[in-house]
Amino acid sequence: MQPITPARLELSSEGVPYSSQFDDIYHSRGGGLAQAREVFMAGNGLPAAWRGHEHFTILETGFGQGLSFLATWQTWAADPQRCARLHFVSIEQFPFTRDDLAQLHAHYPEIASEAAALRAAWPWLTPGVHRVELAGGKVILTLVLGEAGHWLPQLELAADAIYLDGFAPDKNPELWCEPIYRQLRRLAHDHTTLATYTVAGHVRRGLTAAGFSVERVAGFAGKRQMLRGTSTIAAQWRNRRPTRPASRQAIVIGAGMAGAACAWQLARRGWQVTILEQASQIASGSSGNHVGLMHPTFSRDDNLQARLTRAGCALTLQVLRQLDSSDVPVPWGNPGQLQVAKNAEQLDLMATLSSELAIPDELARFVTAEQLNTHYRIASGGLFYKASAWIHPPGLCRALLAHPGITVKTGQQVARLQRNAERWILLGTDETALGESETVILANATAAARLCPQAELPLSDSLRVVSRIPATELSEPPFSLSGPSYLTPAYQGLRCVGAAELAAGEDEATAAARNLAGLRKVLPDLDVAGISLHDWRCCPRPASPDRLPLIGALPVPGEQHSPAHQLWQLARLPGLYGALGFGARGLTWCMLAGELIASQLSGEPLPLDRALLDAVDPGRFALRALRRKGSRSAD
Repeated sequence: MQPITPARLELSSEGVPYSSQFDDIYHSRGGGLAQAREVFMAGNGLPAAWRGHEHFTILETGFGQGLSFLATWQTWAADPQRCARLHFVSIEQFPFTRDDLAQLHAHYPEIASEAAALRAAWPWLTPGVHRVELAGGKVILTLVLGEAGHWLPQLELAADAIYLDGFAPDKNPELWCEPIYRQLRRLAHDHTTLATYTVAGHVRRGLTAAGFSVERVAGFAGKRQMLRGTSTIAAQWRNRRPTRPASRQAIVIGAGMAGAACAWQLARRGWQVTILEQASQIASGSSGNHVGLMHPTFSRDDNLQARLTRAGCALTLQVLRQLDSSDVPVPWGNPGQLQVAKNAEQLDLMATLSSELAIPDELARFVTAEQLNTHYRIASGGLFYKASAWIHPPGLCRALLAHPGITVKTGQQVARLQRNAERWILLGTDETALGESETVILANATAAARLCPQAELPLSDSLRVVSRIPATELSEPPFSLSGPSYLTPAYQGLRCVGAAELAAGEDEATAAARNLAGLRKVLPDLDVAGISLHDWRCCPRPASPDRLPLIGALPVPGEQHSPAHQLWQLARLPGLYGALGFGARGLTWCMLAGELIASQLSGEPLPLDRALLDAVDPGRFALRALRRKGSRSAD
């Protein structure tokens, strides 16, 4: 993970925000808000352009102080004919800190409420794609932190308007070059508009060569001219932009965390969703555990799992805070979680990670055992995750499924899927039709592989046992612990300890006792014999071979594939999606899975970069098999 370097708060001699790194001001002397409205909004025909759209997507090449975003949001909120959802995707290599933004925004009292909401939701300053939901999820800021040249090729979206912003071309030439213009055209559709303050000749020529028709129009604040443009060359390809379904109705199979999250993310976009659950109640599998834990992970090379857990934790925490004010709030808390190092070597690695990666304190920090002030001695120091949470999974499912756009039907065992014309028919064990829909999402763990064998989903279960102990017998530490066993905070008078894998031939009581033995390795002075087991619960933990989830459109059977070299080239089962294989990270990844699938179905900007999309694509195993087959054929 390359640390993000925040921008320095500096002012020019005239009091305008200034960057000494680029020797340029952030906006003209006419004011940042006025420039945003006159150059970028008016230059793209806003607000009229978003009227009549279900959602509207703006792509910006320099977030800066966020004034263009805030001005656009304010205008959108005041427009009675606005689109239902506003997406604003912006790239920034050197973001301001939350405190510096507060100083900058203080000069614009007319956007005080929007600016305060933005700062409250300001993401961790780590590289990559950050999804920030505002205005109750109606305004979505996708803030991409890092170099535009690296991240633009990683994005998947179709922009309706482009704010080509940034420091002057002679000050920041990396942002004003042909590779950038080509990526802007890739992310545009056939009627995308564009506006920028510069009229430099090489910018005009570069945009024209990339496929934009540009014209010079009257400028702003004493500047004679600015550029306005539209896309002219028909797009040649679209990665992961499936045909949007004709109807906004879906069936989700499974009423656990994955199914509830997918249903909720669709319902809040106006879909009508039916959930079919084979058990007599929701959250009957792993989602029925008393308490679960969630925290990000880190690696020296910032691997796929580390990046995916950060994205998942950030989104889940946002949703939990949104649901706090709902009629059905979720029982949860974030007192922190300590990942206890298993030995001196791992402790040294954790200390190195914390310093080398410059992990923000609001995410995690390295602590020694001596720094931990607890009643029981903790075996070792480790990483203390502030960006963590304990969650009551059944409560999360209930809160999500309370949305009025969702209908839950329990006792509905889907035995078979049958394709009929443009729809899927879901048949029960007696061949009775339980429902039919153009769009079906499988969120039923390993049962999905049996239900849809043609997708060849490589899912497997391990049985895990979670023990519950009275909180009165172990009140310290108040935060969560993870190590050979994990320990949750107390909820309803009980703490959970887990999650031992049930060995072949082993009884559950023995595995439950092993949880306490593992806890004693974390708390060496703990009198395990003095702690009584309240009860335990055994449930399957579904996972994929690479320990990453399967999220998205399901592939057709392998023998039906034509030669494919990229995942987007794989043929897919029409209208059939999966949210599967979360392993131990159901709470971390469920909301992200729902957001990704809902974005795919709605034609909205995707919440992950291309590398992570590839990493969770259910077709990745089919593609690997095709490549192996091709390699053998070549031999």
